[in-house]
Amino acid sequence: MDEATMADGKRGSGRGPRPGIGLGAVLAFLLLATGCRYTAAPADLLQKPSISPGKQAIVTAVEKTLPAYSKLTLPLREEHTEAIRLVDVDGDGTEEAIVTYYNEYSTPEIMAFKYTASAWRSWVLLQQPLARQIAWLKFEDLDADGRPELIAGWIGGFDSPNVLEIYSFRSKPVRNEAGKLTLRPLESLPYSYAETGDLNDDGKPELAVISETGTSKEVSVPEFRLSLYNWKNGGLEPIAATEVFSDVNAYDRLIMGKVSPRHYGIILEASVGAHGTYTAMYAWEKGRLRLVYPSPGEGQGGISGKPTMSRDMNGDGILEMQWTREASGYPNVPYSDSIWINDWMQWDGREGFTKKTEEFSDYRYGVRLRIPEPWFGRYTLNKPKDEAYAIVEAEYMNRRTGAKAGLATLYAVPEKQWENVLASWKQSSRSYEQLLTDSGNVFAISFAKEAPAGWLAEDRQAFADMAAEGKRFASSLTIRSDFQ
Repeated sequence: MDEATMADGKRGSGRGPRPGIGLGAVLAFLLLATGCRYTAAPADLLQKPSISPGKQAIVTAVEKTLPAYSKLTLPLREEHTEAIRLVDVDGDGTEEAIVTYYNEYSTPEIMAFKYTASAWRSWVLLQQPLARQIAWLKFEDLDADGRPELIAGWIGGFDSPNVLEIYSFRSKPVRNEAGKLTLRPLESLPYSYAETGDLNDDGKPELAVISETGTSKEVSVPEFRLSLYNWKNGGLEPIAATEVFSDVNAYDRLIMGKVSPRHYGIILEASVGAHGTYTAMYAWEKGRLRLVYPSPGEGQGGISGKPTMSRDMNGDGILEMQWTREASGYPNVPYSDSIWINDWMQWDGREGFTKKTEEFSDYRYGVRLRIPEPWFGRYTLNKPKDEAYAIVEAEYMNRRTGAKAGLATLYAVPEKQWENVLASWKQSSRSYEQLLTDSGNVFAISFAKEAPAGWLAEDRQAFADMAAEGKRFASSLTIRSDFQ
């Protein structure tokens, strides 16, 4: 499951701010450092932020209202991570403040504040007494009336299931045993993972939910089910369901959108074993979900040897799947030293898949390199062992003749060492190109000048042709900070 940085700066700790840090200070930080219309843009973080009177009023109201010993918390999985959001949840044209926190009993709660009579005041409380964390929080206008519903995914305690609940702020509040106004959920159902998206292109979002049965793995292997709902007459209406592959650790990703030029659908990703990922694609056809990948008849297993994250990688509005394979030519390499190639595949809407590109990625540095198409089928990648600061080397490889030699090597050189490395490269007349600087490293690519002597003419020509694509290979380098 995706984890957001908790308020104490630890990932997934679920314990809120460190003891000794005032709630007001943490509130101010979270309010300014996170942003629905959120309260600070990234540029604001480049200088010491100041708190406007309106924002300070929210901080003060929250600090005074939350129970003693409360700790702010963030949803474990969310597009944006924040403990305080400003959202117009009741459609009156004025934003409310929605706050997520642990109460004095370490139970997660959600509190809504309204701005009335020139002050922020507590309004309603959302509670799930059996929960121990908030997994997911999303505002989604399920009935397309201009007023969002709130979807909350609660992680249950050790003896209680995870629960997905849907709230409407147009519902009449009721008082709990302590006399506080609370909202009751309109819907409540067990779940493992959920997402929303317009699957049937009707202008209204559907809700896709992965649920599991037999959760005690010591007793039985869990079985997983994918269910699809839409919102009708104030509640969820099931429109499709299917059993999904169960030999996984857990489903931890679900994305909805176009999966071919003429299909909408769903891509599921689940963790398998210690490092692997199971990926499945379902297309929405004639009012039902049809599994299009993996296809047993095509010998597809759907399991990758490393984590993957399918997405629309080329910006064409269609989701691609990330298939992975180990670089060939280096058998018996330990997993820790193996190099993986990503094949980004798009469904053609019939029975086949089209490769959009091949790519190398390195999670340590957040780097991605696109493989030039003229290299397809005649290159491999390896991790140089005797090259300081080398990340990966692309090699020409001819399986038929056995010819193999380096084409280009990517380096990440610490800035403090760059001048020394550069002087050494110049002294040895090494061909290189300095690409960019990120996170204290200078990224550069060194190019081979020519094929090894004694090669066959066909290999020398092929090597020269591929070397001519080296500049394109280098220019494709991108740095991403959202690897999962």
